[in-house]
Amino acid sequence: MKILDPKIQKKLDSIVELPTIPTVMSQVLAALDNPNLSANQLASLIERDQTLTAKVLKVANSPFYGFARKISTIDLAVVILGMNVLKEIVLSLLIQKFFSRLSKTMFDVKSFWNYSLFCGASAKLLARKLGYKLAGEAFVAGLMHDLGILIIIENFRKQFGEIRKLQKSKDLSIVEAEMQVLGATHSDIGLWLAEKWNLPPKLCLAIKNHHTHYKDLLKNDIQKFVTDVNFDEIDQPLTAIVSLSEWFAQIMDFKQWDKNYKAPPYYLSEELFEDLSEEEILAPDSAFELLKKEMLEEYQKAAIFGDVSLRA
Repeated sequence: MKILDPKIQKKLDSIVELPTIPTVMSQVLAALDNPNLSANQLASLIERDQTLTAKVLKVANSPFYGFARKISTIDLAVVILGMNVLKEIVLSLLIQKFFSRLSKTMFDVKSFWNYSLFCGASAKLLARKLGYKLAGEAFVAGLMHDLGILIIIENFRKQFGEIRKLQKSKDLSIVEAEMQVLGATHSDIGLWLAEKWNLPPKLCLAIKNHHTHYKDLLKNDIQKFVTDVNFDEIDQPLTAIVSLSEWFAQIMDFKQWDKNYKAPPYYLSEELFEDLSEEEILAPDSAFELLKKEMLEEYQKAAIFGDVSLRA
């Protein structure tokens, strides 16, 4: 983990109201990673949390899954949804709690939630297209990769105002302005949160490095990436997928909360898109438009994970 400025670290460590993973949700997440746990045992755990129970049943009965009969028990929902979707549900609920803490007067939180949901949905789609097996993990990584920005907004409000002024007056990207004001970026602070939540290492790396140029991460093995990007050889495929999802959010106008400022760097995104557009599964004459259409469809499906309730 990057060593943060002592003042920033002290401030972060003093945050007493930071959302934590509730005990039941923590137990469910652990259970989802236990191949020996039965569906009945997992269902019993989920049923101990009313909010989680309601969300699981809502997702199972959504038009997206289109089952012929109503799913009324958690046991059946667990079987039909599968472990990956259940993990997405648990973590999306946790992330929504984070969003709901912020006042709508502080920031366009609703726009930021829609952007995050788009990144999660497009990361899931890209994971499937690029052969990354854990598409559910990609969804979660895309959904939460910029939570560090919300921590800055809530806990470093004065500094966030300075960051915005710098972006506008000096035409800086958000990460450049954050470095000048805080000596750290939202990626660094997001990593701090991810490690506090004991999230998987690959997810932590995606949060940390999605705005880091690949040359800075691959200094000992750059040459093969300069002329030809092979996704199977990328050291951090999840980082690349998350970065690519944000790149698409930028060009598809989902990044309304930061649309009038200079775009930050994206790990391998422009290099990867050239490879992605040449995949045989996409029509060469309309690859870009077709992919954008698929992303919008995936985003609309992701609406089953809900919206955020904002404070006045």
